[in-house]
Amino acid sequence: MNQDYSTPAAVRAHNLSFTINLIRERGTITRAELNQITHLSTTTISALVNVLIASGFVTEAGIGVSSGGRRPVVLEFDYNARFTLGVDMGATHITVIIMKLNGQVIARKNRNVDVIHQPYLSLDSILEMITSILDECHLTYDNLLGIALTVPAPLIDELTGEFLTYYMPAWSGILPANYLRQTINLPIYVENDANSASLAEKYWGIGRGYDNLAYIKLGTGVGAGLIINNEIYRGVNGNAGEIGHTTIEASGRLCRCGNHGCIESYVGIPGLLRDVREGLRNDPAWQNILESMKIDQIIDAANKGNEVCIQVITKAGKYMGIGIANLVNLFNPGLVVIGGELTAAGDLFLNSVLSSIRERSIPFGIHREKLVLGELGSDAVAIGAATLVMLNAFNEINLYQTLRKK
Repeated sequence: MNQDYSTPAAVRAHNLSFTINLIRERGTITRAELNQITHLSTTTISALVNVLIASGFVTEAGIGVSSGGRRPVVLEFDYNARFTLGVDMGATHITVIIMKLNGQVIARKNRNVDVIHQPYLSLDSILEMITSILDECHLTYDNLLGIALTVPAPLIDELTGEFLTYYMPAWSGILPANYLRQTINLPIYVENDANSASLAEKYWGIGRGYDNLAYIKLGTGVGAGLIINNEIYRGVNGNAGEIGHTTIEASGRLCRCGNHGCIESYVGIPGLLRDVREGLRNDPAWQNILESMKIDQIIDAANKGNEVCIQVITKAGKYMGIGIANLVNLFNPGLVVIGGELTAAGDLFLNSVLSSIRERSIPFGIHREKLVLGELGSDAVAIGAATLVMLNAFNEINLYQTLRKK
């Protein structure tokens, strides 16, 4: 949204937001450097810095090195002034983290929950986990800038948390953010899980420095978070990035979305388990564990040379590569980051993906160094949620409220 800078108050809010984010990103900086970067007057910078010092987010950290004349006072951002809390609500798990304002995770909690079928148990578990993790860190809600929750489906309404419940009918009519607000008096934000992970990798992971990137999240489903010109791209109704439901086999297997031949039906964990069970059903060594088998067991068996598991993983890489090639040809991102449980297969999976991309993308579309595994692992979604809180807290719309609360 384009902001209106036609009033002095709007200009001041913009300048204050730009300044605090600049100090946050740099860590330390002098007033003179702020003058040079922002092109604001010395008087204006002084007034803005005084507000930020009074808020507790910025401190005077000492005397810097002189380049001629009086030695400058160094300003420092206090990354412990407040914290952010991110909640990754997946299909079968909940992860809660507390993050410092420099991206460092100081605490995490994980719990296996049947999120798909038990919405109120899931939301109550989130509330319990938040209380518990705050107690363990000796923090209260007053120490938080806010909370962000992710959902494993396209987001319909960012304010209420309403999301597309086609795959999760038990959640029909349930508004996660509104439910949490009954107990928590803090800003609460909601985001799609793949979008959230893309934010995390852009700000704190391997995507730093890229204005345009795609994050592919591999799990029960297959989704993509797209960042275009430093902003999450959601599309008209939040469905952008549903790469798992693009078709790779016109008459392929039935997908949970109702279509045939979707990438997800081959690359999502249920599809992988199906293929492995079919391939090993006559192997006596696997008879007792086929039904309870997990993805990490498949990867372990592939690493030990099991041909069926190797073939399933490389086939999944081939199909995923087709989808990424299509995305590259349309979107032309500077970086494609892959995250999720299947990435534990490493080069066995990644090389198959890359080979498929090379066969199908335009020659200048992507190179090996532009297809990477995420750096943040299983915390990426929750870290992205915590990052969303920070970005909202320090934007010009919410900044005065953020500073007043300190």
